[in-house]
Amino acid sequence: MSTRTHRLRVPWGVPGILPRLVVIALVAVGVSALVPFPLWRAVALAAAVVAVVVPRTLAAWAAAACIPIGMLLTEPLPGRTALAMLLVHAIHLLASLSLTIPVSSRLSMRALLPALGRFAAVQLIAQPLAYGAQLLTDGGRLQDAGWLAPVAAGALLLGLVLALRALRRADAAAAEPSDVDARG
Repeated sequence: MSTRTHRLRVPWGVPGILPRLVVIALVAVGVSALVPFPLWRAVALAAAVVAVVVPRTLAAWAAAACIPIGMLLTEPLPGRTALAMLLVHAIHLLASLSLTIPVSSRLSMRALLPALGRFAAVQLIAQPLAYGAQLLTDGGRLQDAGWLAPVAAGALLLGLVLALRALRRADAAAAEPSDVDARG
């Protein structure tokens, strides 16, 4: 038996199983709040557990699909729609990460910052759009929605600034000579 002489330390690291366990927690919150039938709740939770054990079965997406099914079976409310969009997107993100992160590994929280940024960008766009679509389809009642125009303009401005910033980064990265080009 040999002893280890080297050990990899990950600053701000969490166990690799954590994203899988968070999927179960998000599915549990989603089905308890949004799915009215116990059978669909059980199916979603069972699929989430299978996704933790064997993520390549893609069972997490089946669990996430139970949340919109529950939304179809109940009265549409803006808060429920917002929660469903947030949870399904978070489950999708964490299930995708679970496909690539081994259970026995350590995951640096710093490595998740780009994914968290994309998650926030999508939610900043999707949540106001869903709320606006619900306002427009709810019999055309737009009373007390005067605040919606400035919020939408702010979200649009933020999206444009982020897109321009990303384009500048991509252009700067493309303009830099690579090591292969420098060697000749």
